[in-house]
Amino acid sequence: MSETLMIKNGVVITVDGKNKIYKNGTVVVRDGRILEVGKTVEVAKKYRADTVVDAKKKAVLPGFVNLHVHSGLIRGTAEDLAVWEWLKMYVDPKHKVLKSEDAYIASKLCYAEMLRAGVTCCLDMYRYMDRCADAAEEVGIRAFLSPYVGGAPGFDYFETLSENENLVRTRNGAANGRINVWFGLEHLVYCTEETYRAAGELARKYGVGIHTHGEESREMANKLTKKYGKRPTEVFNDYGILGPKTVLAHCVWLSDSEIKVIAKTGTNISHNPTANMKLASGVCRVLDLIKKGINVGLGSDGIKENNKIDIIQEMKNAALLQKVNSLDATVLPVNTVLRMATINGATALGLGNETGSLEKGKRADITIIDLNKLHMSPLLFDEFFNIVANIVYAAQGGDVSTVLVDGKVVVKDGRVQTVDEEKLIENHTKVAASVLERRKKHVPQD
Repeated sequence: MSETLMIKNGVVITVDGKNKIYKNGTVVVRDGRILEVGKTVEVAKKYRADTVVDAKKKAVLPGFVNLHVHSGLIRGTAEDLAVWEWLKMYVDPKHKVLKSEDAYIASKLCYAEMLRAGVTCCLDMYRYMDRCADAAEEVGIRAFLSPYVGGAPGFDYFETLSENENLVRTRNGAANGRINVWFGLEHLVYCTEETYRAAGELARKYGVGIHTHGEESREMANKLTKKYGKRPTEVFNDYGILGPKTVLAHCVWLSDSEIKVIAKTGTNISHNPTANMKLASGVCRVLDLIKKGINVGLGSDGIKENNKIDIIQEMKNAALLQKVNSLDATVLPVNTVLRMATINGATALGLGNETGSLEKGKRADITIIDLNKLHMSPLLFDEFFNIVANIVYAAQGGDVSTVLVDGKVVVKDGRVQTVDEEKLIENHTKVAASVLERRKKHVPQD
């Protein structure tokens, strides 16, 4: 027998096509999908619920989508370095010694951390992603897995395209469709032309997406332009990997011609403001992308380059970065940023009709944020309505009280229900220390 869950008395922020908000609203969930959304006075009396979640003084909104993340282990250990030095000294040596069980523990903690901050869906690029699939199934997050595929000489320690294809065959659609697999290509420096072209063909064969890094470093963008005689995104277009089922991360140093190519092909962008600031990469031309009709979502990047994988943080930083860069306080208003964090990310993953907003028939991926906090006061309605603004500018990941994925409660009272958090932290710390020690022999000495 189907059970009915009712979330009532909350400020329901639907993020639908009209950005409809119910100041005292109710969401009814059955069989993993939203049965109805509306005013509490109209909806609550129509259903007899098996479980009731009282959302008084709470905001009920779509789960956040993290459109670019790397599960990881070495948070806080590789600080204050330029991006390519950071890769050479820490990241690549770590990849050379990483084991499948390390990847499992890393991804399990990161998926739990994201759920805890209201992220219900992520696009993760990592290693040994059969084990990441195991972790995602156990933790309960909706995950798109895109392995680090290399292929260029000297990068044979990354996953191969054949391994990626096997993962598509064996795990795509797992957990009743909650786990999906895309083709993941690390970067133009790490992959050959043949790898990119073959990945594009395989993605079309299996009907799945492609995820790769657009350029975040000005220095590397210039080097690649000199090498290929054209801009990096134009190289991607020549290789046949751009399109509506492709997500490019970063894309900080785009030329006008690259933006035209992205718009023409319908390619999606993951904007990662915090990581771009931390690594001094630069400012993505988000305003120009939006003007051209390009779909832009938000990503955290990994714990090694951001330290937090929290999309609430990314909303604030995305807005502030564009305002200060343009010297225009009116740009990227809060409703736009919230859409970037929810429905835009879902659309980029091909889930725009399935999740990303609170609408009848969509999957019940829902985040509830406690508004009854000192840093969220005052709670105002009508003329001075400030709930969305406070979520974007004042909320913290720790304000998330309840999270549902496919209608299942995976976070309750601020605790992840599917893992032993203390044991997971202990295991993650042990594995991180081991990886850092093992990587030392691979650190360049010059």
